[in-house]
Amino acid sequence: MIIDNKEETASLKMTKTFVMIVFMALILITMIYLHIEVMYKIIICSVSSIAFMIFYWFQYQMEYTYFYFSNNRKNLVFKFYSLRIFSGKPKTIEIPKISFLKYDILMNFFNKKDSLVLYQKTPKGVVKYPPISLTLLNKTQKTELKRALFAETVKII
Repeated sequence: MIIDNKEETASLKMTKTFVMIVFMALILITMIYLHIEVMYKIIICSVSSIAFMIFYWFQYQMEYTYFYFSNNRKNLVFKFYSLRIFSGKPKTIEIPKISFLKYDILMNFFNKKDSLVLYQKTPKGVVKYPPISLTLLNKTQKTELKRALFAETVKII
């Protein structure tokens, strides 16, 4: 089974770009247009700047992530990278099915942000991986992921 949110990632990037262009155009038009009083220009620029900052703050808090999951013969493969600005490199977690222990799904930010935490058995003990944001996955993809991971945890127990 493969779960990939390429389309959602592309759509989010286009939305962010569109919001940036609209914001810049609004500021530019407000500054250039001569028939608007200075006080109204300040109000328009301030309100649009605050709305823009709230939009990007919300995007930052949601921590949208490109996510790829593959459930091949021997391994569970998770590829992901954050869509935040300056977020770093793509990461890959590959867990042999034999050593996969369990998973948790955490809800954060007013129950709007889902995060996946993976656990793996090793000879030195249990490894807990950092959370992976699932916020950009749709309901069907989240359900399929939960089923696949649940099936792997049941096999081990």
